[in-house]
Amino acid sequence: CFTILWQQDDIQALQALNASGQWIDAVPIPGSLVVNLGDQFARWTNDVFRSTVHRAVNRSGIARYSIPLFFGTDYDVRLEALPSCVSPDVPPKYDVVTAGDYVKSRLEATYAHSKS
Repeated sequence: CFTILWQQDDIQALQALNASGQWIDAVPIPGSLVVNLGDQFARWTNDVFRSTVHRAVNRSGIARYSIPLFFGTDYDVRLEALPSCVSPDVPPKYDVVTAGDYVKSRLEATYAHSKS
């Protein structure tokens, strides 16, 4: 559902892919946390908020630590667009599915190559 990430203040590593397809640095801000919304938020908000493609690239040559906390919903929570995110002009973009079935489908798509 979302990730909370603590980064070391003095070591740049986190990057995000912008709308132009360029990797940009997510420069650490002392005393702050990074929150990345997951794909489930995109479904709830009808793409008002979307997950960010991101990566960690440590070019500093210094060992670094990052402490992520991943938070998700219960298996049976319905992922459907919130009423405030749809209208007659902006219909829902996604079919309703449970969070568990959605995660399962994503894992199956990711690891389809490993099936015998």
